[in-house]
Amino acid sequence: MNSSAGTTYDYLEYQALLQQMIRTASVARMSPEAFARTLELQKAAAQALDRVIAKESAASLYMDKAFLYWNPEQAGEARSILAVGLAKYPDDYNLTTALANVHIMENNLSEAAKILSAYLARRENTALRERLAQLYVDSEQPEKALETLKSIPAKQRSTEALFQTARAEARLGRRAAAIEALKKLVKQNPEHLEAWVEMAFQQELDKDFSSAVITYGKILELGETRDDIRQRIENGGGEGREDIRLRVVGLWLKLNSPDKALDTALASSGSKAFILAAALQFLNESYTAQASTLLDVLASQPPVPGEYFFYKAVIAHDGEGNPQKALQFLDLVPESDPHFSQALQFRIQLLYTLGREHEAVALMDQGKRLFPGQSRFPLLQAGYLIEKKRLGEAREVLEQATKDRPEDEDLLYQLGAVLDRQGDRATALGIMQKIIAKNPDHADALNYIGYTLAEEGRELERALSLIKKANHLKPENGYIVDSLAWAYYRLGKLEEAWKHIQHAVTLSKDDPTMWEHYGDIAKQSGRAAQAKKGYQNALKLNHDDPERIKKKLRGK
Repeated sequence: MNSSAGTTYDYLEYQALLQQMIRTASVARMSPEAFARTLELQKAAAQALDRVIAKESAASLYMDKAFLYWNPEQAGEARSILAVGLAKYPDDYNLTTALANVHIMENNLSEAAKILSAYLARRENTALRERLAQLYVDSEQPEKALETLKSIPAKQRSTEALFQTARAEARLGRRAAAIEALKKLVKQNPEHLEAWVEMAFQQELDKDFSSAVITYGKILELGETRDDIRQRIENGGGEGREDIRLRVVGLWLKLNSPDKALDTALASSGSKAFILAAALQFLNESYTAQASTLLDVLASQPPVPGEYFFYKAVIAHDGEGNPQKALQFLDLVPESDPHFSQALQFRIQLLYTLGREHEAVALMDQGKRLFPGQSRFPLLQAGYLIEKKRLGEAREVLEQATKDRPEDEDLLYQLGAVLDRQGDRATALGIMQKIIAKNPDHADALNYIGYTLAEEGRELERALSLIKKANHLKPENGYIVDSLAWAYYRLGKLEEAWKHIQHAVTLSKDDPTMWEHYGDIAKQSGRAAQAKKGYQNALKLNHDDPERIKKKLRGK
C-alpha cells in the first residue's frame, strides 16, 4: 500500500479497535478477563494512532488518542498525550480545553486555569474566558474571577458571565451584589435553574427567609412545568424536589409559621423518608402537634413502619408529658422491625423513670440477647448497676461485653471508669491509654489520663497538654474544664486555675468534687470567702468524704 492508503488503513483499524474496546469495557468491571482484554485493545488502538500520527500528524489525532484514556484512573496518560499535542499545536482550542478538563478531572483547578489563561493571552474567546472565571470561583479566587469577567465587553457577556459574577460576589461576602446579579440573570433567563438555586441559598445565608421561600417555590414551579428542568432537579447532583420542599418546611419554621410549614409538608409525595425527615424538623422546633399530624400520613398507608410508633412515642413523652402513652406506642414496634432496638432502649429509659426497675432490667437482658453486636444494652445495664453502687456487677457486665467487642471504645471507657471507682486506677489508666492509641481524639479518655496525672502530681505538662486537647475537642464540658483548672492548680498557676474553676462550676453546678476543687483553688490563692463557699457547696451536694471537707472548712 502507498503511504496515504496505509494511513487510512491504520485509522480504520484504530476505529475498529476503539469500538471493540468500548463494548468490552462495558463488562470489564465484572470480569477480570474482559478488563485485561480492554487494556489490550486500548494499547493496540493507541499504537494504530501512533502510526497515523507519525505519517500525517494533526491536533485531532491527539484528541482521539487522549480519548482512549479518558477516565479518572488513566487521566495522567491522557494529560501526557494532550500536553504533547498542545506543544505541537499551541493555539488549538480543542486540545487546550481538553487538557484543562483533564486537570479538572484530577482536581487540579489551578493548573487548568493556567492553561486557559495562557491560551487567552494569545487568542480571545468569550466562552473560554467565562469558563476561566468559573475555574477561579471554584478554586476560591473570586477576585481573579471578577477581573476576568470585567475584561469581557458588556454587550458580549452571556447569562453565564452574570452567574459567575454572582458566585464570585457571594464568595467575597457581598451577598447583596450577588443577589442583585442573580435577579438580573433570571429576568433575562427565567429558566436558569442554577441561578434560582444560588439565589435561594444566598437569601438563606442573608436570613431573608421570606424571599428564600418564594425562590424555592419558583424552583418547584419550574420543575412542575418543564420536564427537562424536573429531571435536572432530580438528577443534577443537587437537591431533589423533596429536598427543596424540606428546606421550605424548615424556612417556614424559622419564620414561626408552623401551619404553613405543615401545608408545605402535606403537599409532598408522602414518601416515608420525606414524612419522617419533616416530622423530625417539627419535633426539633417543639411543634409536636404538627409533627403528629404529619406522621399520621404514614398510618394511612399500610403497613405502618416502626418509625411511626417510635416518633409518636417521642411526641407523647416530650410534647404531651405522657410516658405511659409513649410506652403504649413503643409496644407496637414489632421485634422484626429495624428500629426495634431503638424502641427497646427508649422503653428501658421510660420504665426506669416510672420506677418500674424490674421491667427495665428485664428489657436490658432482652436487648443483650437480641442484639449481641450492640454495646448500648450492656452500657445501660452497667449504668444502672453503677447508680445502685453495685460496682462489682457492673464490672462483670462490662468485662464480658469487652470480650465480645474488645475494640469498642464506649465499653472500654465505661470499664475504665468503673475500675477507677473501685480504686484500680492503674488498670483504668492502661485502658484509657489503649483507647487513645486507637483514637487520639477521644476527648473523655484524654481528659481521664490528664486528670489522673494531675491528681497524682506527675507529668504535669503532659497532663495539661492532654486536657487542653480534650477541651478543644469537647468545649464547654464542665468536667474537662474542671480538669484544666486542676492541672493549672498542680502546676502552681493559681490565677489560670481560678479562672477555669469558676467557669467549670457554671457548666456543672451539682458536682461535689468540682466544688471541693473550687474551694482548694480559692484557698490557695487567698480567697477565703470563696473557699468557704466551695466547701459548703461540696457538703450540700453530699460529697463522698464529708469529714475531709469539714476539716478543710475548719482550716485544717
